[in-house]
Amino acid sequence: MIELEKLLAVLPGNWERFIATVILLLAGVALSQLWARYLAREELSTEKRRQRLVWARNVIWAFTFFTVVSVWASTIAGFALSLAAVAGAMLIVSKELLMCVLGYAYLTLVRPFRIGDMIELGAVSGRVIDVDMFATTLAEFGHAGQLTGKTTGFPNGLLLTQPLKNNSATGEYIIHLFRMPLPAGAERDLERAERAATAAADHATEAWRGKAEVHFRKLSDDSFISLPSGRTKILWDFSDPKHLLIVVRVACPPMERLNVEQAVFRETWKRLSAVVEAESPAETAGPAEPVPST
Repeated sequence: MIELEKLLAVLPGNWERFIATVILLLAGVALSQLWARYLAREELSTEKRRQRLVWARNVIWAFTFFTVVSVWASTIAGFALSLAAVAGAMLIVSKELLMCVLGYAYLTLVRPFRIGDMIELGAVSGRVIDVDMFATTLAEFGHAGQLTGKTTGFPNGLLLTQPLKNNSATGEYIIHLFRMPLPAGAERDLERAERAATAAADHATEAWRGKAEVHFRKLSDDSFISLPSGRTKILWDFSDPKHLLIVVRVACPPMERLNVEQAVFRETWKRLSAVVEAESPAETAGPAEPVPST
């Protein structure tokens, strides 16, 4: 009781607002926990469950924040004039913090990505697993788009200063390009290399290639944007003529990128290496020695 009287003495005339603030904060925590338990019982995929959890949590805490601000609005207004003198200094000191909040506002309004999307921002790349007012957290991608088991994050202010790549912008299927070296000697017949890579890519994407073509055609019609078809395409990277690279373009689900790359590489090299090895003895062997007459 004595502690309560001391607390009320510290907040003369504002104890009702203080109690209302505590109740609002407790209500926000309770609603977040109840929503998480509700989602745990629903038969949803992990990605959908995580997406709804983060969305609801942000809505709950945004509502709680603005309600608390409205409760203390008159008190805050009383401090407005006294804060004006230090507002400039605070703005300079808290520039990064303000940019994070503005970046979150940009993310909320424009929605360049969502929970579960695969994005790249500068040197950071991964799958989005959490977003709050100040930072975005990713499940990190390592070499060839493979999950590393680590998490990484970036402040939301970077969304205002650096270009963002969303690799999941086309939804269920994406267009994926990757480069492959050729076995020694295979560059002598480019058409044969193209046929081998095309056959390998078609075989690796056979399970969904037809659905992907329909998906991109429908997406183009709905969004009025000319998107690439889902068909396999082979190109050449000849920036270094001494080391030609074959560029393979395929349509695949986002999480199948690494599997497709590995399958196409193995089958293409298997086909080309076998042909090169079969031709090598015939080329290296000299002309047949004449048989002496008897």
